[in-house]
Amino acid sequence: MTNPNIHPTAIIDPSAKIGEGTIVGPFTIIGKDTTIGKNNKIGPSCVIENTDMGDENELIGHCFIGVKPQDLSYKDGFESRVKIGNKNKIRECVTIHRSTKLEQPTVIGDSCLLMANSHVAHDCILGNNIILVNCCGVAGHVRIADHAILSGLTGVHQFVRIGRLAMLSGLSGLMLDLPPFCYATGTRAKLAGINVIGLRRAGFSSETIRAIKHAYMELFLSTRTMKESIELLRSKPQVPEVMEMIEFCETTERGLATPRKKINKTEEDADE
Repeated sequence: MTNPNIHPTAIIDPSAKIGEGTIVGPFTIIGKDTTIGKNNKIGPSCVIENTDMGDENELIGHCFIGVKPQDLSYKDGFESRVKIGNKNKIRECVTIHRSTKLEQPTVIGDSCLLMANSHVAHDCILGNNIILVNCCGVAGHVRIADHAILSGLTGVHQFVRIGRLAMLSGLSGLMLDLPPFCYATGTRAKLAGINVIGLRRAGFSSETIRAIKHAYMELFLSTRTMKESIELLRSKPQVPEVMEMIEFCETTERGLATPRKKINKTEEDADE
């Protein structure tokens, strides 16, 4: 029996599973071993393969999801995967490549917005409510935490981590880890402060924002070493968000994005 939600020009592999209420547009190809949940809207001329997709996602059109990665070490026929959550909006010409490992798929969480021509490479793990603006390119093995925003025409180096509610300014290239709640900008992106507007929109209190700002100034603008600054911050009671920043800094492997400049700030100055 013909499914009225699937356009007659769409090509669906017999092994693919498509949930109730999902609409598949013209000339879309859904390949083998693909599972698509309920009430998704898949526009025209998409290619989806080796993917597990949740419910209520919208793919506008001409998206390539789960295709083989742009990794010269990848061998054809290696059936790694992409996992996509629920309620994501994936705009025109977005590409999301499958992983290079069987045990860990490329992951997109829930309620993300991937704008036109954005790219998520192999082995990336994106959390929830993330925004990739037009023509944002995320290289392989990148980790992006919830509510981060990557502005238009940005690039992220492989293996970089981006913390929760962090923001990368347009036309920036991020080579090193971007801590949570921070803002970075520049061709070789450097820290430029905290993401105050994002924190306010997320409902953070003025007291918490002040605590984050104080921690930022101590960690990145004081003349103390990172280890000394962390020890100083840990010696006093801190809000959970400051502890999140500290733990992120302690676990970096690539290194942390540096501020535009270091200034000689005393602890009393940082409290202002």
